[in-house]
Formats: sequence, C-alpha cells, structure tokens
Amino acid sequence: MGGYLIAGGRLLDATGASPQDGVSVLVEGNRIRKIGPDREVAAAAETLGGYRTIDASGRTVMPGMIDAHCHISYGDILSFEELDLYAGVEYRTLRAANNARKVLRAGVTAFSDPGSTWNISVAVRDAINAGLIEGPRMASAGRYITTFNAIGSPWPSWMEHPKSSFAVLCNTREEMVTEARREIKDGVDIVKVAGDGDVLTGEAELAGSIGLDDLQAIAEVTHRLGKVCTIHARSGRAAADAIRAGFDWIIHGSYMSEDDLDVLFRNPTPLIPTFSLLANTLEWGPDLGCSDFILDAYKDEVERLATVVSRAHAEGIAIIAGTDSGQGSVPYGEWHAREMEHLMTYGGLSAMEAIRAGTANAALTLGMEDEIGTLEEGKLADILVVDGDPLADIAVLQDRERLAVVMKDGAVVDTEAPIPEPARYNWEKPMLYWEDSRMPTQSFVREHATSKPRWMQQERRLDAAE
Repeated sequence: MGGYLIAGGRLLDATGASPQDGVSVLVEGNRIRKIGPDREVAAAAETLGGYRTIDASGRTVMPGMIDAHCHISYGDILSFEELDLYAGVEYRTLRAANNARKVLRAGVTAFSDPGSTWNISVAVRDAINAGLIEGPRMASAGRYITTFNAIGSPWPSWMEHPKSSFAVLCNTREEMVTEARREIKDGVDIVKVAGDGDVLTGEAELAGSIGLDDLQAIAEVTHRLGKVCTIHARSGRAAADAIRAGFDWIIHGSYMSEDDLDVLFRNPTPLIPTFSLLANTLEWGPDLGCSDFILDAYKDEVERLATVVSRAHAEGIAIIAGTDSGQGSVPYGEWHAREMEHLMTYGGLSAMEAIRAGTANAALTLGMEDEIGTLEEGKLADILVVDGDPLADIAVLQDRERLAVVMKDGAVVDTEAPIPEPARYNWEKPMLYWEDSRMPTQSFVREHATSKPRWMQQERRLDAAE
C-alpha cells in the first residue's frame, strides 16, 4: 500500500500532552499507523510496501487546523447585496470550489460551514468527498432559518425575500420546522438559525427574535433526524434560549449577561466566539475606509466578547476557533490561524488551549472527534509539518511559508502550483459611483475637492485679496 514516514520531528499531538522531541509518525493509506520513537517507527515503515520519508527534523508535527466557522459560498463579500443578490448559483459554486483550495493550502484540513447561499456548501462538500475538486473536509449547513427580525432578513418588508438569500424567511414555528426538514432532506449536516442580528441590523434585531419554544421545536426535529443545530446569537437572550433548547453549539455570544452565562455554566455548551471578523476589522478597517460607526460598535463588541470568553473559559466551557471567513476582514485562505491568536489575546487562553480550540475542540463541529483533531494512532492522517514552534509563537501558523507540509487524508497537498485569482465581474458587486457616502454639494467641493469650478477659484482669490 505504501505510505509516509514523517521522521524526527517535535510532536504536538493536540491532546493536551506536552510536546515530544525525536518522534516519528507513520502514515499508511489515509490513517496514522504508528507514533513513537524514531527507530521504532522507522522499523515499522519497513514493513510497508514502500514509503516516502518526510524529514521533520527541527519542525513541529501537529494536526491539521479546523476552522469551525467558514462560509465557502459567500465569496469574500463586503455587503448584504453581494451576499444575497449578486452572482448566480452556477458561478458562485465554481467560485466556492476555487476558494476551498485556498482554505486547504492555509493548513485548514477541515472546516464547518454554518450557513450557505443556495445549497452550495453541500455541493462543494460532496464534490470534495467524491474527489472531483480539492479542498478540506467539510460539514455543511444550508440557509439560515430567520424571522423578519434577524440578520437573515436585511431587506425591507415590502420587498419579496430573495430566493438567492443566505437565509429562508420563517415567521412561524411550523415554517421553521418544515424548513429544517427540507434542508435535512437536501443533505445538510447542520441546521443553522439566525437568532438575532448584529450592529449593522439595529438594536431591535440584536435583542433576539426567536422564542424558546420555537428553538426547542427546531432542535427536536433536527436531533430526531440525526443532525445537529447551531445558532447565530450575539445577544445573551438568544444564546441562553438556544442553550436551554439543546442546541449543539453557540456562535458569537458577545452580549451574554451574568444570568445568561449562568445558563451556559449549568448546561455546558461549546462556544465559537469568532473574534476574527471583529478584531481584524478594527485593525485594518481604518486603512480600507471602514466607517467610525462600525469601528466603534466592533470595539465595544470585542470588549464584551472578551469578558464572555474569559468567564466561559474559566468555567471549563469548550472554546472553539472559527473565523467567519468568506466576508469582510477574513478572506479565504488568509487568516484562519489568527483566530487562535485572538483567543489568546482577548480570551486569555494559553497557546496549547488555543491550538486545541482550532484542532481537537473544533472537530466536534464536524462530528469527527474520534477521527481528526489530534494525532493519535488509528486516526485519519490530517497533519501539518511546521517550521517553528506554535507554542512559543502561535503566529507561525499564519505564515503559509512556514507550513512545510500540509497533509489531508494521508495525501500531501500541492501548495506550490498557483491557484488562479479570478477577475471580479461588475455583476458581483453593488453599483456604486463612489465609496464615500457624501455628495458633491457646493460646500463639499469648496472645502474638500481638488478640482473646483472657476468661479469658486475666483471667489477664493477675492477672499484672499480682502
């Protein structure tokens, strides 16, 4: 059969055990056959029908990273219009397949996609599993279940909700349960609910829009049909109600109060805080023209979320790394590993805890805790060989040049062949004459414009003469 001997590296198996030097890993087929001292594993390799050696001397051998919050169908969007209206399903699907390659090359060998436009995530997952395209392992949701008063419904009520939207409008419990059944029939692994809004949709939507009874009905039918459910819940009320309803994990949880946290502690539920979209925007948004309104709101949210994560972590709640990649400040293939650094900076996790958040803990969101997320004999061979020590400097995982080997399912990923960077069509973006919201009034032109009408120039000369 053959395989790979990853020889002489420093093993960081992500079980929580201390790293071990001089340890080799033997991969046979798509699984880890043996882990141990170099000589023992080398002897075992000789029993294979041929193998290739990967020299990991001076490098760290660790599990492939898992991003628990990556929307492969979004397309690095900057607006609701791009997300819901622009680019048809056919083009979006092809674009998503290309972006899946970017994610894999960033060392992410698996990800959970909690929300898709159309049913693209399921199609990409199936194409990867069939060997048609290259990409990480995936667990896929369909479209969010949303009410009028949540993030999935940004459009005015007089407008028909777009069928191309990332969410399905469901304003009654019967509609919600029917949609969950439909999505499961269409092949999803995860049912996703829009429990509330965010700072862009307004305070009313941020308060939480779906009641406990509705969430219990969704969870009941989802679990009865053998699937899992999660929720976009920035508000404490939505997060706490979803925990009470038995949702499998919570995404965000930014504004949880002490009472909400008490619900979490009494009913331990994994939390995916998703700092990256917020923190990256705060860091680079000013360079890209982000509004003060968004920056101020995100700054407040990061501070509140940091408190929530610190409290939850101290109580032993499982913290999971997820980036919200596919939009704004988290483009595909760029910052997946940075969420682990954010968990240390804002949440107080140690380097080992942060790495487990992006490996062992995150495997839960794919239902593959027994197969991936740690390096152990018998598990699937999703492995990274890293130039550097992530425990000493977790940022080394963000530098793709430091990822010496990316292995998924026992096969080494080609990280050298270029991935095409597609041109942007005008129909992928909203039509804007300019990014600035101001208009060229006479006052604006007089005060700010480089080019001014002749009479304004004369006016200024007259003022100067006086």
